[in-house]
Amino acid sequence: MTYSAKGLAGELFGELALDKQGNYYVAFSGGVDSTVLLHMMRLLQSHYGFELTALHVSHNLQAESSRWAEHCAQLCRKWGIELRQTSLTLDTNSEVAARSARYQWFSEQVAYGDVLLTAHHQQDRAETFLFNMMRGAGSTGLSSLRAVRPFHGARLVRPLLGVSQEQILQYAEQKNLSWVEDLSNQETTYSRNDIRHNVLPALTTFREDAIQNIARAAANLEQENSLLREIAICDLVEVREQPKHPIDQSHALCVDDLTHLSPARQTNLLRFWLRSLELHTPSKRLMEQILSAIARPPSSTAVLQESGCQFRFYQGFMYVMPASAKMQSFSAIDWQNVEQPLDLFQNRIRIDSTNKLRELVSSQRNSSVRLLARPEVSNPKALQGHSLNLKKWLQDIGIPPWRRQALPLLTVSNRGRDVVLGPVDQQLQNDWVSLECPIS
Repeated sequence: MTYSAKGLAGELFGELALDKQGNYYVAFSGGVDSTVLLHMMRLLQSHYGFELTALHVSHNLQAESSRWAEHCAQLCRKWGIELRQTSLTLDTNSEVAARSARYQWFSEQVAYGDVLLTAHHQQDRAETFLFNMMRGAGSTGLSSLRAVRPFHGARLVRPLLGVSQEQILQYAEQKNLSWVEDLSNQETTYSRNDIRHNVLPALTTFREDAIQNIARAAANLEQENSLLREIAICDLVEVREQPKHPIDQSHALCVDDLTHLSPARQTNLLRFWLRSLELHTPSKRLMEQILSAIARPPSSTAVLQESGCQFRFYQGFMYVMPASAKMQSFSAIDWQNVEQPLDLFQNRIRIDSTNKLRELVSSQRNSSVRLLARPEVSNPKALQGHSLNLKKWLQDIGIPPWRRQALPLLTVSNRGRDVVLGPVDQQLQNDWVSLECPIS
């Protein structure tokens, strides 16, 4: 059965319930798949009146890149469709690098609430399933070509996942469409092409409907993963969380809250949480180490690390942060006027003086309020005049050891002596200042 624009309308505005008057962008390579999708969207635009824009990326990995770009420009002029184009220079010719750069540019074109459409179809879904299966992927990887997913405030939609390659070619021939052919798609040195030209034909010889059934299996896994995400969201609500910290770029979860979940639900929650933070998803081996550490937290010096991401445990919390993250240094700040709020760490923390601090400043003539890093405070004193053990104090209030050197200390300075009033941290209550942490 030939696919039609009517079927696409039913998918977009019926099943997916998208806005008929929204802004739609089509990732347009000039190949047959994206040409058919753009042609259908042009027909629907004439009926519904939504905004339609084509996006073309030249990766400059093929000698024909400029010719493809010109073909796309000519076709969009002929059809009266706005076209945005870019030309990229990549450090490597890897498929992963090209895809990453392409989607980065797409993210810069769309705004909140927009829809980005790609022309991935049934065979693409089957190929991705087999490719990820051979890598030992779990259910998330096996269903990675999702029909709809969030995309930088917009939505990325793949409306042709239920459409076969044959149906797309039939449509293109019936409408007398023209498109470009990427000859690199024939090179079986690429794993995906090898699957396309060797593995899938062998499977369809064994079973005629192999592609449809593999794609259906991926769709079923997508549905099951939606349920797993819902479970993870419900579990995460019950787990105390610390937001991103400006000093070490860490996020943290309460270990005690995690121990109330089964290992399977811990794994599900952690994978969902890390993906939502766009951090590294642990391998099976590292995940086993993390679950073991949740059950029996290691020392504060222990570090679990993999692919540029590290996990640490301290006083009931599991911290995750980039392995290469350098501690954000803190330079001394003179708080000239405590009546005015002060912004720290590129506006990640805003502090405002309380009545207690204002009263202290007004009662001590010639005094000044400063914020200093721990190494800048020599022979620290308390208001009562006795010496302070800063290390023990910071340990008692739960400041991780790797963060202590850069943590701002609120002091009142009089006659060259800094009296420490308290640390300033986004997770701590402070009698002297009120803290506000804007959402970044």
